[in-house]
Amino acid sequence: MLTRFVRVQLAIFSLVGVIGLIVMVVWYMQVPTLLGIGKMTVTLELPATGGLYRFSNVTYRGVQIGRVTDIALTPTGAKAVMRLDTSPNIPADLKAEVLSISAVGEYYVDLRPKTDSAPYLHDGSVISVNQATLPQPIGPVLDQSNALIKSIPKDKLSTLLDETYKGFNGAGYDFQSFFDSSAQLSHDFNGISDRTQTLTEDTGPFLNAQAQTADSIRTWARSLDGITGETAKDDPQFRNLLRKGPAAFDEASQLLNQIKPTLPVLLGNLATIGQIGVAYHASLEQVLVLLPPFTAAIQSFLPTKTIAGLPTGAFNLDISDPPACTVGFLPPSQWRSPADTRTVDTPDGLYCKLPQDSPIGVRGARNYPCQERPGKRAPTVEICESDKPFEPLAMRQHIFGTYPLDPNLIAQGIPPDDRMNWNRERIFGPVEGTPMPPGAVPRGPGAPPPPAVPVGPALPAQTMGEVSPIAPLDVPSSPAELPRGNTPSVPPAMFPFAPQPAAPPADSPPPAAPVADTPQPADAPLPLPAGPPGSAPVGQSITPSAFGGNASRPGPSVAIAQYDPRTGTYVTPDGHVFRQSDLVTKKAPKTWKDMFAI
Repeated sequence: MLTRFVRVQLAIFSLVGVIGLIVMVVWYMQVPTLLGIGKMTVTLELPATGGLYRFSNVTYRGVQIGRVTDIALTPTGAKAVMRLDTSPNIPADLKAEVLSISAVGEYYVDLRPKTDSAPYLHDGSVISVNQATLPQPIGPVLDQSNALIKSIPKDKLSTLLDETYKGFNGAGYDFQSFFDSSAQLSHDFNGISDRTQTLTEDTGPFLNAQAQTADSIRTWARSLDGITGETAKDDPQFRNLLRKGPAAFDEASQLLNQIKPTLPVLLGNLATIGQIGVAYHASLEQVLVLLPPFTAAIQSFLPTKTIAGLPTGAFNLDISDPPACTVGFLPPSQWRSPADTRTVDTPDGLYCKLPQDSPIGVRGARNYPCQERPGKRAPTVEICESDKPFEPLAMRQHIFGTYPLDPNLIAQGIPPDDRMNWNRERIFGPVEGTPMPPGAVPRGPGAPPPPAVPVGPALPAQTMGEVSPIAPLDVPSSPAELPRGNTPSVPPAMFPFAPQPAAPPADSPPPAAPVADTPQPADAPLPLPAGPPGSAPVGQSITPSAFGGNASRPGPSVAIAQYDPRTGTYVTPDGHVFRQSDLVTKKAPKTWKDMFAI
């Protein structure tokens, strides 16, 4: 019969055996895992096995949650079947990385979630190959390291070690700083690991391109070797350059300091010139294209370009059809003598001012194309940028006779044509050009202008013998009508900008008549110009002040004095001589300082 002590011992041994059996079945034999209790099966697709094997560990954020139960091949790579714990919940949006514990080849799977929210992995889930990464194989690295070591000759290995010792001896502090900086750099790269990985992946095509151009790189290296060899030969010259270079740089610095006040202004003006170049780039391009062949054609006439050593030329008979343009240029009275070879400034705005459809001077300035206004042509930039079209000075060119009155020349102090007769009715040629001959029919239909009704007393009509309908010649009828001096007297209507004299009192005598070539009564009205057909008749008042009760008394409205634009002197009607030389503003710069806007 068993004693109580024996029964207690048997009970304790039985309990320990049961506990040991349970531990062996649950933890050692992992029977619940084999039975699928508290576990789920997840498949991981891989491009290759990556060194995984059966019973490899699976971790979630560094904590083991299962094992790899099977490794199998697929048509596109491999797959690993993992048995994972159902707790905790693992997000499906994750990254599965195959990592190595040590260099001997112990690999495991680390699950790294990208989010903490659902959906979660469940029994039967599949992690795609796009979410898996494999480690770098250690075998090729060891093979390449071995090949590198074998490439070093055995008799040079000791020399390499000695030189390495000399190069790194005493550089402990520098190495420490280098490693500390590398650690800091690595820490910063960890913060941008995705971009670092992208950069590393994009470096592959660049390195492949370098490998494909290895021959070109070798050629470049040989050329660089030749350049360095020539540099070594020219060592004295380089030393001389380095010795004298600082002095040259000092002089350049002093020059920049001297031009510092004006350099910004110059650069600003160059910016304006650059804008002009951008606007006229098409014209500049055409000039650069046509100038070389034109220069070559001119040089082909030289004696050095012919076998005989004689210059070549072409002799042509030129007929002025159409004639040269004269409208808008200086009148003959302002032409200089051919014997005068001085260089003088010409007035501004000298170009052909006929209509743009005139057959005369079709390539003149009036037909220049506006670069910034396609389809518009004008002689100046101001007219191009404005909304107004080009306005001609005369509709047709005179066959002969006086030039049309040009307000542009008068504003610059240029006297009009001295052939003008101010004492007769026609003070200038008609703006519409030379009148048609008797019996001629103008081109194109046109309604005749209505006849004008004279308001004031009409002057005697001029006969054909007095005024030629073909040419507006202002030939004096007698020697007494010849103008005195070089500058003819100008009627008030031509200079509306002249100062007006003060109005005389009512009881004072009428003002004196202007200086004229022939004596006239003081109260005689000034002769009015004969206008074109259809205009107001001679003697009719057409000024705005003549309407209503505001008509002024007949007489001169301004005082006229002869002015010499070269010296600036003029004589007043009372005989006093004055001088004023700043009436004409010179627009063109005379010196380089005038070109700066300061």
